Amino acid sequence: MCRMLLANRNGIFRLRKILADIPGCSSLREYLEALELRDGGNGNGYALLGEDGEVRMAKGVSLSPAEAARAMETEQYAWVLFHSREASEGSISDRNCHPFSVEGRHSATGKATSRLVFAANGNEAALAPLARAWGDITDSEFIGRMVVDMGLPLMETLCCFESNFFGFADGVPFVKKGNRDMLLFRDEDALVFASDFPFAMKGLMKPPQNYCWTFPEDPTMCCKP
Repeated sequence: MCRMLLANRNGIFRLRKILADIPGCSSLREYLEALELRDGGNGNGYALLGEDGEVRMAKGVSLSPAEAARAMETEQYAWVLFHSREASEGSISDRNCHPFSVEGRHSATGKATSRLVFAANGNEAALAPLARAWGDITDSEFIGRMVVDMGLPLMETLCCFESNFFGFADGVPFVKKGNRDMLLFRDEDALVFASDFPFAMKGLMKPPQNYCWTFPEDPTMCCKP
């Protein structure tokens, strides 16, 4: 398992205010460190989506939750994606840390080219031999490359798998819940999806399996093909 977070800027600001009143997890840094401690530890990464659609990424085995928290607190962005990896398929390396960025065709958008930036929580063991045949990549990256390179529809394809997926498809934030932990915090225009929140937080929602969401659309259900 891994730990993930996807939030808009207002979601991060609101989360920081709530965390300030929670002993032992009173800062964004401590919260991200707790995510890493629970089900991570093999590398971290984050991606910042700007209002102009530009994505800035940083990831690596040595990248700390503190560095990710600092970026969330000080840099300009509209949405942020964070991932802490617990390795299953693929070696422990900077390349295999999430998020991944894949560019190419993407039929779901109707564009000739696209960029899919995403992270996943899960283990698609059936794809491991294919990922190894490709090279030293994770099963998660293989799924992303399959979607982009084959021009497959994003949500319908992700619903074929049991993993959770957070990311940006051509600059549009998306979420797909599989059978892994995921909770939703919403407070007016503040929005945070995460694998875990501190136990003291109130008003959390638990989306069902195969819940799919894209911004700015309302959450919808997506059934497996």
